[in-house]
Amino acid sequence: MPNSWPSRYRTSVTFRHALAIVVCLAWTTSANSAQDQPGTEPYQRVCQACHGELGKGDIAPPLVPGRFDPDYVLAVVREGFGQMPPISTRELTDDEVRAIVSYLASLTPEKPPVASTETIR
Repeated sequence: MPNSWPSRYRTSVTFRHALAIVVCLAWTTSANSAQDQPGTEPYQRVCQACHGELGKGDIAPPLVPGRFDPDYVLAVVREGFGQMPPISTRELTDDEVRAIVSYLASLTPEKPPVASTETIR
């Protein structure tokens, strides 16, 4: 950036660069923590082909954001649901299914607090 530029432009460009670096670092940190989950590998091996990278959906519906009961997910995985075929214990163990549920929960941002009717009044 040339020194001949007015200082307000130099400040604006510098701020944008700093903001971009902070956003990239935050994204990398959250992606790394998700990769540390035990459910990452089984998800990538069995689920990702249909539900997409990081559970965002592809040919099957997205699984993120969402909070799922592990027993419900286990029943859906074993029995199938709609277009989803059943998946046997040879492909995914029950523990791997539960680990996948935890992995998907780690990809789901925390919900902001919900305003109660008392707060609105």
